[in-house]
Amino acid sequence: MLLVGLAEFALHSEAMMFRYRAVFAQGRAYDKLLEVERHPPSVLFIGNSRTDNGVDPRTVSRAWPDHSLHSFNLGLPGANALVYHGELQRLDARGLLGKRAIHTVVLGLDESALQEDNSLGYVSFLADRRALWEAARYRDWLGSYLRLWSYSGNLRELREPDKALRFVEASVRPLDPIGGAAATHLGYRAGFGAAQNVGQVARQENAALRPPAPAVEAFLWRAIDLLQARGVRVFVTFPPLRDRASAFVGDGPAAAPYRTLLAQLRQRGVIVLPQPEGYGVAEFINAGHLNDQGAQRYSTELGRQLAASGVR
Repeated sequence: MLLVGLAEFALHSEAMMFRYRAVFAQGRAYDKLLEVERHPPSVLFIGNSRTDNGVDPRTVSRAWPDHSLHSFNLGLPGANALVYHGELQRLDARGLLGKRAIHTVVLGLDESALQEDNSLGYVSFLADRRALWEAARYRDWLGSYLRLWSYSGNLRELREPDKALRFVEASVRPLDPIGGAAATHLGYRAGFGAAQNVGQVARQENAALRPPAPAVEAFLWRAIDLLQARGVRVFVTFPPLRDRASAFVGDGPAAAPYRTLLAQLRQRGVIVLPQPEGYGVAEFINAGHLNDQGAQRYSTELGRQLAASGVR
């Protein structure tokens, strides 16, 4: 019982999870969140892996004189709207949303952000407990307290030799995740190709065929309501895809729910940035993720769009 209690306690320690940021995705999430809290940016990019390895904040800032814009990439692979909302609630509790700190949020939206997916275990750590209870997500709410249970699938990955070796190495010395510490590239994960999870890519592509999960979509609206209540300007961008257009701007019956959601975003006052076009095969790691060459082009385009929209 003592050993089990110590293991449970460790999973509730942000310092402990941060220590293993090279092993668990949640540790890298804390690396990013803690960097935002130490050095709040003016503009925050939020999304999943397509944002994580698609937006270079330093390249975005070149659209401003003297590269004066301070932005940060808070993209987390495998994250969905529950996680986006939880991240924003955490930052709001620390007084970081609003004109004095984060005055603009750019949300990188794709279909998988609106699906039920907790394969990397973020919900247990980052989703807002009160919101989970209000949404009658009692299993997720309980899992945020009993993390040995809710996070067990991720802990079982330590049976993989490569992950076990990184766990041992991180136990004896500080070890940064693949792509470097959050501060190194302001959250952008350069050279992400080696770490791309094939199963995650498949889930993201399959999500394009399914309508948004209503329970997850509700958390997107919660997040937008929170941002607008704090006076934060909200932009939406659709990261480029190699083989198809985003369902938010696509044709056909499968894309209809996403087109409806896009219209609702505009009605809410969210600024939808133009869909990026003209990207070649050489600018992608795989069907859904840009390589560094593509990310630099996309980031340059984002910078110009935001500058033209009056972001300062």
